[in-house]
Amino acid sequence: MIKFLLQFSDIGLRIWLSTIVLSLCFLVYFVFQKITPKYLFSEDSEYAGYIYNAMGVVFSLIFAFITVLVWQNYNNVSDATFKEASKLNNIYRLLSALPPEIDRAEKAALIDYTQSVITDEWPLLSKNQFSIPTYEKFLKIENDIVRFQPKNAGQANAHLVLLQTVTEYLELRRSRIYSARFALDPPAGIGLISSSLVFLLFSCLFKMNSGRTHLVLIGFLGLTIVGVLYFLLLYIHPFLGPIAISPEPFEQLLKFTWNH
Repeated sequence: MIKFLLQFSDIGLRIWLSTIVLSLCFLVYFVFQKITPKYLFSEDSEYAGYIYNAMGVVFSLIFAFITVLVWQNYNNVSDATFKEASKLNNIYRLLSALPPEIDRAEKAALIDYTQSVITDEWPLLSKNQFSIPTYEKFLKIENDIVRFQPKNAGQANAHLVLLQTVTEYLELRRSRIYSARFALDPPAGIGLISSSLVFLLFSCLFKMNSGRTHLVLIGFLGLTIVGVLYFLLLYIHPFLGPIAISPEPFEQLLKFTWNH
């Protein structure tokens, strides 16, 4: 369901969330108000209101905590993506210290690998997958660097830094692959959604003198929950949705940084 919703644009996601949440609320309102009115809070509405207020406070705290965690995870993945591109650029620059024939061959291989990350691997991240052929391209680059035998002190120093930078890059790459998943585990997501529905549906159980006022209040409450859910869904998967992390840092390497 979440993957289906994240396929839409920013406006489309809001519309779908509003439609689902409000339709469910109004349906429950109609069922209890028109079909089974005996379950409504009438004389006990004052006491039910105390419980409802307490539910709102607890729900808000839990929702805020989970939303902040998801948002932080998104920012961490975004930051790691920029660092990964920066490490690739460092490798590219350090290759200049090696013999010209090795420098040209490895830089060409690095450019080919970066293009594969953009075109082949990035679309797979939304499916929690990665490209094995792309990974094998970088492993070949790593093996070539490991097997290189320095001829002088300058090459030896560059080779040592290259090995360290390659290791750091692989850690960042693993972090990106591992992070290509939902930041919220299914049990936690189910619990959060069910809590939202209980909180919204509970608001339909009160008996008010004006049905129109009751509907308006439920509508505004539902839209408030939609706003929070919308914010949560935007950041719940780093590579899905309207603000999915793009391969722009890698594209900048090919278009500008390495195009000289």
